[in-house]
Amino acid sequence: MKITKSPLVQTDFFVLNCNYNFIEPNEETTNITETFGNYKIDFDFAHKLQDNGQIYIFVKVEINNIKNALPGYKMFIEGVSIFEINEAKIVAQKQKDDLIHISGLSIAINNIRSYIDNLTMYNPLGKYSLPVIDLAALYKEKNKKIKKNKSTN
Repeated sequence: MKITKSPLVQTDFFVLNCNYNFIEPNEETTNITETFGNYKIDFDFAHKLQDNGQIYIFVKVEINNIKNALPGYKMFIEGVSIFEINEAKIVAQKQKDDLIHISGLSIAINNIRSYIDNLTMYNPLGKYSLPVIDLAALYKEKNKKIKKNKSTN
């Protein structure tokens, strides 16, 4: 099957900040996969349109980054995915918005996911993979947060 290239082009990805700790499991930890599933995950993102037309999508994820962290991995990671849009292929503003907010964010999340996979791959407990994220729920939560911040200011 022949592919059609997207007007959205990823030009780069950078990790801006990473704090990683290995927390040795105690004898009571029998199922590390179950423990991984119980990790508290905090996620945030932001889009920024640059003057040169590039789109920066910042992603921040905290995994098990709490005071009484569970055994295994404790991480704080911030990254930025950089995109450009081939304007010649864009039909409408909605298409451009969808590319940024849906495709761009999905790609940015997968960049962070791959980084986490690689970061944990060679550790004693094996690879930890960021769970699949419901983008609709994520945007709903983000909009609530924005509205709350606006009402308190």
